[in-house]
Amino acid sequence: MAFVPAARHLLRARDLADARYFEPLGVDHLARAAGLSRAHFSREFRRAFGESPHAYVLTRRLERAAALLRATDASVVDICFSVGLRSVGSFTTSFTRTYGLSPTAYRAAFPPAAHHARIPTCVLRAYGRPQRRTFREDSGTPRT
Repeated sequence: MAFVPAARHLLRARDLADARYFEPLGVDHLARAAGLSRAHFSREFRRAFGESPHAYVLTRRLERAAALLRATDASVVDICFSVGLRSVGSFTTSFTRTYGLSPTAYRAAFPPAAHHARIPTCVLRAYGRPQRRTFREDSGTPRT
């Protein structure tokens, strides 16, 4: 059997988090998908992607919530639960910390959903990312 680099396993776990962010995903579940122990997985994930697995999943959830706030008229509570979060209070706190505005204020800063032209999801994701960037590809400076 050929050697598979650990980064390949980490990508498998990251892809799982990207695809199923709305489900209750824990570090144990992601580590199992990567085929690594919980502690080793957490350490390697942080080294490879610049943030903990929990922070990565939370960021995916908040990005999706921001997109839903911009593009739909769904209530904040419905959006909170649809992205896989269980507490509206912690959702509001995390969202405010990441985007600098409460979910309601964030929504008010954009035109109503009925006025939106259809924009491809890839473009929304590119411009909807939080400004607090931690992954080295986002820094703009090449690593040597």
